[in-house]
Amino acid sequence: MKYKQDVAFINREKELAYLADIIDKKPNEILFLHGPKSSGKTTLLYRFFDGIQREQKVDVKLVNLREILIVDYKDFLRVFFGIDYGQSKEDVKEIREYDLKVFKVKVEVLKGLDAGEIDPFSVMKRELQKLNNKNIKPVIIIDELQALDHIYMNGQRELITALFNFFVAMTKESHLAHVMISSSDGYFIDTVYKDSRLKKTSSFFKVDYLSKEDVYEWLENLERYSRITDYRLTGGDIEKIWEVVGGSMWEIQKILTDLFGEDLDVVLGEYKKLMRGIIEDYIGFSLEKETVLEVFADRAVWSRPDLKGQCDLPYVKLEEMLHNLVSANILYYDPTEAVFYPQGKSMKWGIGLYFNK
Repeated sequence: MKYKQDVAFINREKELAYLADIIDKKPNEILFLHGPKSSGKTTLLYRFFDGIQREQKVDVKLVNLREILIVDYKDFLRVFFGIDYGQSKEDVKEIREYDLKVFKVKVEVLKGLDAGEIDPFSVMKRELQKLNNKNIKPVIIIDELQALDHIYMNGQRELITALFNFFVAMTKESHLAHVMISSSDGYFIDTVYKDSRLKKTSSFFKVDYLSKEDVYEWLENLERYSRITDYRLTGGDIEKIWEVVGGSMWEIQKILTDLFGEDLDVVLGEYKKLMRGIIEDYIGFSLEKETVLEVFADRAVWSRPDLKGQCDLPYVKLEEMLHNLVSANILYYDPTEAVFYPQGKSMKWGIGLYFNK
């Protein structure tokens, strides 16, 4: 199909080379991809494995939990094994094998999983062993794994803990599969990072926003990267876009979409007002939220000790406010550097405009 604008993929040579190096080694650790919201983590993974599957025998089992509602253990089984709880057992009698979702299972196994008679992790391990026996590299990718937090297996074990134990066994112990976990939730990654067992069995790789050089390369060549021929951008235009949204790919693509038939200054002005509105809606009438956010209007990057000295709030309340700000995607927390900062330049604009700075 022909469109006036396509989704761009810019550079990422360093990130692609890193992933290629991981795949070419025997599985030995879990890889956590982290970074601010809309920094391109999911797009990077899709692009990498689209290319690698043409070059190597790789079986990619990808679950994007952003697209799926999982509220309990049965939902987890449905997503990973294709169990349909709305379908009667009589309807599946003649189906001998399922080739759905993440793992391929026979109907008898499907019924055993459904009834709680078979351990799902044993099923997954067996499927991974089959792939290895065929000289196929299995790769399990889970996007936004924190969506499984607070879900229990049959009311007992925490599902996410059981999954991590399984991933450690499949990578560091059995070397049967590569496991990659992507998340924009800094607090989730921080929890993982502080877990001594996971820290010793995992690597953490940050996927950040595009550099200024890459943004200029993209916007100076709109037809090449985005198939846009309706308009062109001057160097001054590109600088204005960079100053408002920085290297956030999703936001740049939104600006490009809004530019069809519109003036750049108007589009950027409206976007700034939108970001200010997000901050105003979040703060509401809370003086505590104002107290914490105002310091980010003056300086972008803060550590916990610096914030504690700056904000006149009890430590427990400050931590609660920061957790809420990260969960609301207003701030990002980088666990490897232990610092907080706004989720991109546009959010910094929103904070500054709200406080008239």
